Amino acid sequence: MKELEDYSWFPPILRQFQTEFIGFVVTKFHLYDVFIRHLKTLSRTSSSMTDLCSGSGEPAISIFRKSDCFSRLSLSDKFPIDLKINDDRITYKMQSADVLEMEFKRGTCYTMFNAFHHFEDEEKLHIVQKIRLSGSDAFIVEILEPNFICFIKVLFTGTIGNLMLTPFILPFSFIRLFLTYIVPVNLLTITMDGLVSVLKSRSMSQYQKLFAHYEQSVKIYRLRNKLNSLLIIQIDQMK
Repeated sequence: MKELEDYSWFPPILRQFQTEFIGFVVTKFHLYDVFIRHLKTLSRTSSSMTDLCSGSGEPAISIFRKSDCFSRLSLSDKFPIDLKINDDRITYKMQSADVLEMEFKRGTCYTMFNAFHHFEDEEKLHIVQKIRLSGSDAFIVEILEPNFICFIKVLFTGTIGNLMLTPFILPFSFIRLFLTYIVPVNLLTITMDGLVSVLKSRSMSQYQKLFAHYEQSVKIYRLRNKLNSLLIIQIDQMK
């Protein structure tokens, strides 16, 4: 079971519209603000932040700017988009970056927002182990969990929410409007991928069991917000 956006044949414009919609929603409703507050309380040794599976660039850009914890941000994705960013501190790598194959650099803080559920459990273990061995640290943040409430939230957001919010998403696109209101392909693909993502997501206890043998070097915890809660997988540098 895979999300449509993970297939290479999936039209790039639909993938871009999907990641832009998700980025708009999580930023508009401040779903990661609790993580930003948490990040500010920690002592970080890494000056640069590299975001994995960045999609539209959000929420990584907002978190980078609001937290002011890092001097530079590098965005990356297996299917990168041509994103215009008016900030010299932020770059988007235009080369395809597959997390399962890339090399991680020591002294970098890696982040991944709402994308870990795209990988199988064996792949999750592989990613975490590579980050640990590289001498890097990381924050993997998930907003989805496999429960009925989350399923309903995603269903509502992908349908009613999509119809209400699409005209306000930037950059403005008549094609986006056409594929949402006239021929609702965009509506269907976003909703379908959202529901599949919920089914593929993992609970806190499942992550704790999956990474139990790493003991203290991989921490699993929850941060609660007014509208939602976040599951955090924190990977600390190997001493």
